[in-house]
Amino acid sequence: MDVVPLWYWLVVFFVFGACVGSFYNVIVYRMPRGISLINPPSHCPLCKKRIPIYLNLPIIGWIILRGKTACCHKPLNIIYPIGEALCGLLGALALFAAVAVNYGGVVPELFSVPVMVPAVWADALAMFWLLLAVYPVCAVDFKYKLIPDSMSVGGIVAGLLISLIPGGITPLQSLIGAVAAGGGLWLLGFVASKVFKKDAMGFGDVKLLAGYGALMGWQSAFMILVIAAIIGIIVMIPYAKIQEKVAAKAVVDDSADAPGQIPFGPFLAIAAPVIYLWGNNLLQMYLQFVLGE
Repeated sequence: MDVVPLWYWLVVFFVFGACVGSFYNVIVYRMPRGISLINPPSHCPLCKKRIPIYLNLPIIGWIILRGKTACCHKPLNIIYPIGEALCGLLGALALFAAVAVNYGGVVPELFSVPVMVPAVWADALAMFWLLLAVYPVCAVDFKYKLIPDSMSVGGIVAGLLISLIPGGITPLQSLIGAVAAGGGLWLLGFVASKVFKKDAMGFGDVKLLAGYGALMGWQSAFMILVIAAIIGIIVMIPYAKIQEKVAAKAVVDDSADAPGQIPFGPFLAIAAPVIYLWGNNLLQMYLQFVLGE
């Protein structure tokens, strides 16, 4: 039997990623507004008329309609096709990164290697989830200070299911990773809340890290937490300074939504694929720096 070329699977992952991106657009719009993700079906945001399936195709539907609604002929937000295209590219990148990791680097010969290997599929599906989750987590958490359960709880389910594929972590490691990562972060947040006498960690962050623990184990989840904290500090310091200048004449607000405060979930989402791909290399570099070995 002929081996299906990698370029074909890259196209498949792009299409699949674009379809998932279309669903993520629904999550980003509906979930913060308390609207069901299923009912009502896709409809025009202006006149509420139902959108036919053939006009609801990712990217293609927007092009066919020339960026306008079919019923009202009003402009459609270009963020929809951009989000779908971005998720499509991330989907293809997930597969390519999995193949590169399993076959020793990014070289032209990668396009001729067999993809139908369990370890490659386990890595590809895990990376697919990690990369595409960045979009909805960042979009919703930055604006509404919450993380969709479809991303956090969904990550736990995805991790447990992917662990059934030979070549990755075992189901037991996945389960321990979810419990240890989520429970550890909850405990850290609980202690911090008592010390600072205010909520220090949202439960959405706890569930999100639990999903990452299910996908790659508790050790990697701990590394994600560390890297996310470092990225957060790097971003937070200049952001806080800017916000202080903007709000210099405003009344000081010590609440969770006070100026200068930003959610932690996006940093976890950004750190997760980095650790999945290069976690071991970063750990070795750190140990060499500290221990000099």
